[in-house]
Amino acid sequence: MEHKTDHAQVVVNPFVIYLGLAIAAVVLQQFVPLPFVAQASARVLGVLLIAVNFGFGLPAIRGMLKVKTSPNPHRPSTALVMSGSYRLTRNPMYVGLTLIFAGVLTFFQSAWGLLFVPLVVWLITIWVIIPEEKYLENKFGDDYLHYKSKVRRWI
Repeated sequence: MEHKTDHAQVVVNPFVIYLGLAIAAVVLQQFVPLPFVAQASARVLGVLLIAVNFGFGLPAIRGMLKVKTSPNPHRPSTALVMSGSYRLTRNPMYVGLTLIFAGVLTFFQSAWGLLFVPLVVWLITIWVIIPEEKYLENKFGDDYLHYKSKVRRWI
């Protein structure tokens, strides 16, 4: 592959999706408040969701760095990572970011944030993951297809 195009052709940077929807959830919660659980319960649940990320997202980043490939979808992938949290999901970093998204918005009692979780998953899937999968299929062929047949996209 030519170096300029040797990366996934994601439609939108995943951080823009998470941040944009988080901001929208906070604004909506201010202007159209929805009821939520008590503050103490929201804080505990939010922290738990964020903590679960440490079992998915951070080990995934370490796994990519260990094999010297970039976690940035705008950079070339040089190796497949199929160990660690990648044995449970093909997208542990997005699972982790989604847990952080839900955890932070739960912590701050934004019911809109929880309502946006399915939207986040859908947008990440169509605008980021599917283009990444096409790229990885073209780059790694049967190795990626075999991995893809054995491990779920999310969980």
